[in-house]
Amino acid sequence: MGSRGLKEKIVLRTYSEPDWEAVGNFIVSQWGSSHPMAVRRLFEWQFRGFGAEGQGNGSLLLFVEGELVGFRGIIPGLYQVPSPRGMQVLRGGSLAMWMLREDFRGRGLGRIMHAEAERLFPVLAGAGSNPETSVPIYIRNGFRLLESMERYLAALDPPACQSLFGSRAAELPRAGVSGKEPPIAPSPCDPAILARIWEVSAFEAGFFSLYRNEEFWRWRILESPGFRYEIFLDPEGAGFAVGRLEPLLSSEGASSVLRLIDLVPARPSAWHAVEDLAFARFLERCLAWSREAGCIAADFHCTTGVFGPTLARVGFARERDLSGDGVPPLPRLFNGAQGRGRAINALVKAPGIESFERVYMVKSDNDMDRPRRLDADGNVLY
Repeated sequence: MGSRGLKEKIVLRTYSEPDWEAVGNFIVSQWGSSHPMAVRRLFEWQFRGFGAEGQGNGSLLLFVEGELVGFRGIIPGLYQVPSPRGMQVLRGGSLAMWMLREDFRGRGLGRIMHAEAERLFPVLAGAGSNPETSVPIYIRNGFRLLESMERYLAALDPPACQSLFGSRAAELPRAGVSGKEPPIAPSPCDPAILARIWEVSAFEAGFFSLYRNEEFWRWRILESPGFRYEIFLDPEGAGFAVGRLEPLLSSEGASSVLRLIDLVPARPSAWHAVEDLAFARFLERCLAWSREAGCIAADFHCTTGVFGPTLARVGFARERDLSGDGVPPLPRLFNGAQGRGRAINALVKAPGIESFERVYMVKSDNDMDRPRRLDADGNVLY
């Protein structure tokens, strides 16, 4: 495999365990020693993905004369893809972390890496891509772009939100918290149950998405070495929610924010933008538990707006309806961020994708919901 203007011998292949030392050093040199993926246990969990069927890590390494000069991170997964013949489950990958050493840029090597990714994976998706660098390349290669996922916001403790985040937080609606029914606490849950609920809802409704089977839930949520995810399961059968409590390091107390990661109503009608009163009641009870646990606000990112009516019933509002001047009422990155963070975009290249309204992607689908900072011992700070 060669490239015009490059006389050296180049090799492009997928990552294997003996490559870790070279890859770890490359991450440190290109992204910095504080990057969480420089920690092997986090790197190998994230890029292991699911559904690889023994094929291993899908990330691409580019060597020139035996020296690692490029990394194209790909998280393997299975994707559910609607087609005229019904729903298909196809092998695919989520694009995360792409870097070519500066002295090797401008020689077409980045194009070679991307072409190989497309050859290996019939479905590719990404989130949080840099609009100045990688996004133009994806657009030229036929990807569909959603410039910003919908973000829904609600205040659980309005005075605390205003105290921490300023007067703009006064725009936040107060989340409905049920006083009639007891809070629903998170609890351990069999991933097979989550997979069955997904199958009869999002899969039956014909959404493009990661195929959230039992292996997915086990890998992405239960086995995450970075965060502890909380699973809320409705005892009355309305569905389930997955989230995590993110402590606010700037707070003097023990305040947190509930980052909702996955919302899965069991009724297919909710996936067609019909208000789901049973799921709304369930969410109110989850929020009641979260407020008791010290959460002062909640947010949820998603590419589709079909849950809008149900979330509005609970008291959530879309960020774009609250930030007329472009300044969100709540920061997108709550800890350690300069400024308020960039909106999370989404990209997809798959057969038959026409609208992001029929695409379910959330911030955890890529690498947007993984640790951002570790302490000196490699423990997660946030």
